[in-house]
Amino acid sequence: MTATDSGKSGQRTISLAYSVADQSFDSTKSLGILNLSLQLGQALSRRAEVSRLDVFSNTSLHHWHSTLTGSAVSCFDSARASRLGRIAWDQTGAYAQAARSGVDWLVLPKGFASFMRRPPTRVATYVHDVMADYYRSHYRHSSSRLENWYFERSLRATLRYSSVIFTNSQFTREELLAKCERERRTPPPIVVAGIGFDARLSTEHATRDRIVVLASPWPHKRTDLAIEFMQRWQARTGADRLVDWVGRFPEGLPQPNITGWSYHTRLDEASYQRLLGRARVVVYVSEYEGFGMPPVEAVLHGACPVYSALPATRETMQASGAPFDNASFDSFEQAMTTAWTMETADIQQLAHGLLERHHWDRVAERVMCALVAATQ
Repeated sequence: MTATDSGKSGQRTISLAYSVADQSFDSTKSLGILNLSLQLGQALSRRAEVSRLDVFSNTSLHHWHSTLTGSAVSCFDSARASRLGRIAWDQTGAYAQAARSGVDWLVLPKGFASFMRRPPTRVATYVHDVMADYYRSHYRHSSSRLENWYFERSLRATLRYSSVIFTNSQFTREELLAKCERERRTPPPIVVAGIGFDARLSTEHATRDRIVVLASPWPHKRTDLAIEFMQRWQARTGADRLVDWVGRFPEGLPQPNITGWSYHTRLDEASYQRLLGRARVVVYVSEYEGFGMPPVEAVLHGACPVYSALPATRETMQASGAPFDNASFDSFEQAMTTAWTMETADIQQLAHGLLERHHWDRVAERVMCALVAATQ
């Protein structure tokens, strides 16, 4: 399998298989990874360097299929039907289909390479974080030993068999390099591709009277700290704000019964965007991220993000918006004051800067440059 020249331009082109068959809105643990997978696929389908794009998908993503340019879509619903179906797809299904397609590259946007067989073609993986290592150090008992074993084996296979690894940030790249060094492993080429965002419709005339707070059942998202800080902030300021909590709470952590607080266990993308269009502030509390998409999304919808100042979020946001220190309520309170009083013009200026840094066309260009360069 070799790359070919395309027409008179002499531009080098390659063929890709792109696997999202095991992803769906109903089953995903991470809407961020699902959205990234779909949007990266769209961006790659528009690239002139792609001579052929075979998409391995499922019928739940049928609306997305129509957004792909010149792609051949095949659906494999067994890959999303159950946990065993997803494992079978990870370990054998995606590779079998890639072998039948005869493409130059298999792109795995979830980042999980098979540890049961060698890839039949070059594999490019997109690694979002090194969360499994973080959980072994901080939340060892939050998931089963079997699940921990599976994800560790998958990450090791990714490092062993990937011809190229893409990451969302320099922080994640450094995390992977550190893991390779600890394990005395020679890393494959690791390229910071980033994450892209599209400009949103202007919502500057919307009534912005709400605070959106993101919740999650995962312990590293620190929903407990978000509740504590929000309760203390309202008590300190005496402000009765409309607060929308989006996401499931951790098991055993009750939803406070506070006037003005509403809870949305899960919203589809359109409903979430409408809610952001009415938000003045978006609060995002976490203690580990590979990138941190919600603060960027908040700005692009016209809201100011109040977010944990982690290495990845500082890199992503370039310290703009209203970052705070998880260890300091005073820092959180100052961030809330900054966010609530930020002018619309300042948020719009910030949005232009973020779109300049984080755009899908730029991400796809980085990906294709690396894939073409690595194709012999």
